Amino acid sequence: MTATTLRATLLAAMVAIGPLLATPAAAQTPTATASVDEVRLRELLQQLEQAVTRRDGAAYLALAHPSASIVGAERFTDAEFRTVPTRVVVQERERAALTSVPMALGFALTVDAFIEAGDRARVATWMFDVRRGDDQRWRIFDQRAVSSVENLYRLTLNTATQYDVKNFTVVAEDLELTLVEGSVFTVDTDQGITGLVLLGRGEMRFHPTPRTEIEQVRIFAGADTLETRFDSAFIRVGTFEAHADRRLMVARAAVDPREARRAEQIFRDESAKSFVLDLADLTRDSWSLLPGPQDLLAEIRTRRFDTLTYARSNSEAEDISVFERKRQRNIAVYASKDKLLARGRFYNEDDLSPYDILDHQIDVSYAPERRWLDGRAVMQVRVRAETLGQLTIRLSDSLAVRSVTSDRFGRMFYLRVANQNTVLVNLPTVASKGDEMMVTVEYSGRLEPQEAERELVAVQRDPGLQLDAIDESTFPKIEPAYLYSNRSYWHPQPPITDYATATIKITVPQAFAVVASGTLDADSPRPSEPTDNAPAGKVYTFNAERPLRYLAFLVTKLVRADRRTVQFDQESVAPTATDAGAPTLEEAVYDKLELVVESHPRQLGRARALAERAEDIAQFYESLIGDSPYATFTLAVIEGTLPGGHSPGYFAALNQPLSTSTVTWRNDPAAFSSYPEFFLAHEVAHQWWGQAVGWRNDHEQ
Repeated sequence: MTATTLRATLLAAMVAIGPLLATPAAAQTPTATASVDEVRLRELLQQLEQAVTRRDGAAYLALAHPSASIVGAERFTDAEFRTVPTRVVVQERERAALTSVPMALGFALTVDAFIEAGDRARVATWMFDVRRGDDQRWRIFDQRAVSSVENLYRLTLNTATQYDVKNFTVVAEDLELTLVEGSVFTVDTDQGITGLVLLGRGEMRFHPTPRTEIEQVRIFAGADTLETRFDSAFIRVGTFEAHADRRLMVARAAVDPREARRAEQIFRDESAKSFVLDLADLTRDSWSLLPGPQDLLAEIRTRRFDTLTYARSNSEAEDISVFERKRQRNIAVYASKDKLLARGRFYNEDDLSPYDILDHQIDVSYAPERRWLDGRAVMQVRVRAETLGQLTIRLSDSLAVRSVTSDRFGRMFYLRVANQNTVLVNLPTVASKGDEMMVTVEYSGRLEPQEAERELVAVQRDPGLQLDAIDESTFPKIEPAYLYSNRSYWHPQPPITDYATATIKITVPQAFAVVASGTLDADSPRPSEPTDNAPAGKVYTFNAERPLRYLAFLVTKLVRADRRTVQFDQESVAPTATDAGAPTLEEAVYDKLELVVESHPRQLGRARALAERAEDIAQFYESLIGDSPYATFTLAVIEGTLPGGHSPGYFAALNQPLSTSTVTWRNDPAAFSSYPEFFLAHEVAHQWWGQAVGWRNDHEQ
């Protein structure tokens, strides 16, 4: 993994990076005398750590097996013992069997090595062929470097020098940060200034170029230009001279201790949000990569809007963004002038994706009471880029990754990007365009479900009702429902929405049922065997033959309300190019749809009434398109505080407010109370638009 590639991804994330790796998996026992061999292996790793610390090639050769290649060992030390470290940590990650010898005599050992040299460091993954020597101790028979991350920096704020400034301006495209009067502290490296803390009387001015973004700024700030005062800001830059004039910075004769302490606190608070690597059990210190030459990130503490984040990330298709941290929402996201000149205004996200997911194989156990997921996902990956050295995978921050492996490379090195639901996986060797591999991710953790969409209703509540008390105010209580879909990142997936087939296996307790993306297997649910962590339950298997934009599942208590076969008018199936305005469908089309209606027990009557309406709606949409997106569709009628729902491929969850709800919505102009089938029609429509038909990029929504 090159520093440039990882650096670009980190700026796009604009957040702190989490643990480098999960805690080591339980090691396999090489022999019956495990305790003796474990002690000897720990001795080998300690001696390896000492050899690296002393940069002692001879000490490393002393660890070699009598039959090992000395030339290979010397090449390894020449390449990996490059610097004089101040500290080295070597951690075992995995053991695997060798094809040439039994586990009692040897195994493949993977380790991570953190090599610190002052304020710079590197992380390397090494794989050793470890075999039993003549003295029965473990010796290194062969070795190779799998991957590494170079040029990590331990950043500190320079509080020994304080600069006075007047009308000091930091500029980026469409952004001006002017410190009318105040102080500047710097973050220095051997590559120059990489960070600034601004203190004093400042003025922020952001004026996006695209008309659509101007409209967004007007909605947010009430004017075409976002103008606000700030009293402090933290800035990371790739090239300082491209954004500010150092000649305007005048060093003080003496540093103000109070301002130095304030600047230090701002640095600690804000620097952790970007470019920072938390290397878990390798080191407790925070290490950072430097931004790219054209990149800039500013955390601006404003009086009016709290903290605003401006980012220019050259690696992104839309490389300029402004983000409001308090409410966690984007104000503007668009392409820079340079990006437009190089690419043009219109683009397809798929063309920018370095890899494609062809198929997902997901096996998940879910415990509703704890919101606990335990999963294993296999992705069939096809490389789209000319060369690929890194996979960026989306997965919720709260889910701990236990391992990432592939059928081609075995175990792979990965990094977690916290607060951005991202995992960076480094390939040991570069893959070429058209290459395919099966990537397996094992993970687990507590993950809160997402709420159904409420995109059409502006809520009206009793003025005395607290927002966080809505669900508790209803009697009888709303039946719990646990939805995991496109906003929860409950399984590994690409960063760009992508169509793929899937098989989803979900295990739940006996009392619960599952609805998910795909057609339910005829023999589902099947009983599941009890484990150490869970009693016996039920296993549901869903198969998605047609590719999906994203995968989802719903766990709740359901009863069957209806099941019917929706027959389509044969004359409307498969329109031809001669039909005016009709699409041409080249693939096989469905002449019927299996419609299943499930519901919460208290909603059974409503659900049965909705079944016929759902059938009519599906027939109408099919008459327009000439096909059904999927062979089956399940409507789950569930209880909620508001009407609305969510419609992933193959199913829709439709909220039904209880009559006892304290939320008033019928007088809302977007409620469509005169059209009781509106929300049902809206959610069913998503099976065609939003699922079967999608956008080329996010802005086309």
